[in-house]
Amino acid sequence: MTMTLDNGTLRLTVSPGIGGAVVRFDRLTQRGPEPLMRPGRADEHDPNRLAMYPLVPWSNRIGGGGFTWQGCDYPLVANLDGEPLPIHGDGWQRAWQVEECDDTRLRLGLRSSHQPPFDYRAELTYRLAGDTLEVTLAVTHLGEAPAPYGLGFHPWLPRSADVRLDAAAEGVWEVDADQLPTEWRRLSAGEAWDFSRDAALPERKIDNLFTGWSGQAVLRWPERGVMLEVSADTSRYLVFSPGVHADFFCFEPVSHAVDAHHGVDPQRQGLLELGTGECHSMRCRFRCLPS
Repeated sequence: MTMTLDNGTLRLTVSPGIGGAVVRFDRLTQRGPEPLMRPGRADEHDPNRLAMYPLVPWSNRIGGGGFTWQGCDYPLVANLDGEPLPIHGDGWQRAWQVEECDDTRLRLGLRSSHQPPFDYRAELTYRLAGDTLEVTLAVTHLGEAPAPYGLGFHPWLPRSADVRLDAAAEGVWEVDADQLPTEWRRLSAGEAWDFSRDAALPERKIDNLFTGWSGQAVLRWPERGVMLEVSADTSRYLVFSPGVHADFFCFEPVSHAVDAHHGVDPQRQGLLELGTGECHSMRCRFRCLPS
């Protein structure tokens, strides 16, 4: 079952039972609906073939077979075929419940406790306002032992030869064969991964975390006459695309570093330790700009 929001300018279709994911996000034109994210099918059961899904209780990969927190070891297993490491938490793979819905707003809820130390309730809200989609993700820890939480959003966007990304960042993390971070380096103006000035995507695979972001980005598809402004209350984003022959790329605002659970200072890397009843939230806006 899908739910559709429509304010006459934008239309959003969501599948609560498939990770609370967005199936389609369109602007409404005289020519008909035009996708602002990669469109999926309403009967699709794989969130990775849809338009966007939430990341909770962490983003990206965790290495080492799990992690240690407050002196306790917590094993984690791989949760995606073809990926040797656990990735993106469990919210994107679980069914969410519809808690509130009208023409322009949808609120979903999720209760999860199968993966210690994460014992939580999450709330995901989609809202259309004028030319903007606002998405809010909040998590409340319900377990007795404190646990580290991270959040994010995983949009899948159309990749074309003309697409441009404007999202200035201070630096980027290099990664190893498992896509885990190895070394941070400062970005140089004009290099292939410098997205500070309306840059093209690199031809080769990219799956890296960028830091020192202002929280403001603009995506452009000049041939389609489409511009999408992304704003989020975080200083980190990931860019993922298999390469120039792929028909998609991902621009993912996230609250913490990849594998921050194994960092020297995990909380400085964006993880937030929550005690019982404490909450963490993140907001992201997608605004369709005049071409």
